[in-house]
Amino acid sequence: NGKPPMTVEEFCSASHRLLSKEDCTLMEHLLNDGNTHIETDNAVARSWIQFDRNFRNEAVSFRAQRAHKDPAKSIRGTKENDPWLREVVHEAAKMPDLLEAETLLDRTRWQYLDDLARGHDYDLEFLICYGLKLKIHQRHQEYRSSKGHDVFDDMRTMEHPADWAVPSI
Repeated sequence: NGKPPMTVEEFCSASHRLLSKEDCTLMEHLLNDGNTHIETDNAVARSWIQFDRNFRNEAVSFRAQRAHKDPAKSIRGTKENDPWLREVVHEAAKMPDLLEAETLLDRTRWQYLDDLARGHDYDLEFLICYGLKLKIHQRHQEYRSSKGHDVFDDMRTMEHPADWAVPSI
């Protein structure tokens, strides 16, 4: 709930002093590019990319089904069957408060990063997890800002086509 110790941009900048060019590039791609087309030998980065893709695919699939659309048209890569992620997405969709739902989804991401970082102390893998957590934290700071409140208010009052089922997440 507190203010992040630095921005993601400051973290990336500081990383340039500590990491190789290749490692900095990987870090920046993970933090800025959305992870979908990154090839790496780093096991933690690969695990995060796969988890993030699976989580996003689960959310996309859920939203498409609620909108009576074909989920296969929106899935990236192969959708893996993960009952845990499906349950989290369904639980978030039941929440009447959009911010609570987003917080649940991000707590799930945070927990996964905690698990990935276990056993890594101040190495590249630790820094990857720390940077991704910093990104989550920074996004939540933006949610709590006046601009963030305005965006959520606009979403709540937005008019939607009658044939579009509005998911909670």
